[in-house]
Amino acid sequence: MSKVSSFPGMASFRLAAAAFLIASLGLAAKPVPVLTYSTNPNYPPYDWAEDETSFQGASIELLSMLLPPGVEARPVVVPWKRALALAAEHKVDLILSVRDTPERRGFLEFMRNPAFPNPIAVFVRRDHAFPFRTWEDLKGKRGGVSLGDTFGGGFDPYWHEQLQVEEAPSLEENFRKLVSGRIDYFVSGLYLGESYIANQGLDQDLAPLPLTISNEDIYFAFSRNSPCLALKPYMERRLKELNRKGIPMGLLRKQLAIYAHKGPAGRPALKP
Repeated sequence: MSKVSSFPGMASFRLAAAAFLIASLGLAAKPVPVLTYSTNPNYPPYDWAEDETSFQGASIELLSMLLPPGVEARPVVVPWKRALALAAEHKVDLILSVRDTPERRGFLEFMRNPAFPNPIAVFVRRDHAFPFRTWEDLKGKRGGVSLGDTFGGGFDPYWHEQLQVEEAPSLEENFRKLVSGRIDYFVSGLYLGESYIANQGLDQDLAPLPLTISNEDIYFAFSRNSPCLALKPYMERRLKELNRKGIPMGLLRKQLAIYAHKGPAGRPALKP
């Protein structure tokens, strides 16, 4: 018996069907089979590197819901600053969960709808908490931030000009410094800090202060010269629909719980 693929005209039918699918998705005439993406490999519950070739987290789960059928998402696992540099060099198509800043708009085209909320908090040792009503209350104290982080809401120029803040290479190093008393507070994403504290079993030692620094959202953004920009209208429509249903926030809560219960195996212990 002949195979179905050998029927006369079957190849033409498949090409026509593919063209119809692409047109119905609002994509360019030429399909984009592979989209390369990168993100912060150390930013749970949004995203974290499972190994040198893969990511996990709410951003990755959300991306899988946004892609048109037939498009493969291929991760590029590199340090965060390198990920942004690759997007600027047009060597990666999409950056996940990135804050929208004027500088980044020079090389990234942001999706119109936000991916996730990303409130920024001040973390302290519970036994050294202090009143925090305005940014002025941080003056005279030693603060910490992670290299390359931005916080929005006007806080970035403020801490550069007004506060005594040290930059450390990573979240882990900053929390180590906080535990040991080398800094008085650490500024970072609320959900990021909470997931890491739970993962390390430090809930009784560290906590965020009640007032947040800023409450700006984070976005998915395409490299400006990426051929995958043709996917942007379809993905924006999908994201708008998912946001309306509250799905991204549900993914964030789910992945926060997953990361918190992974335990600190394979991670450096946060000891003074």
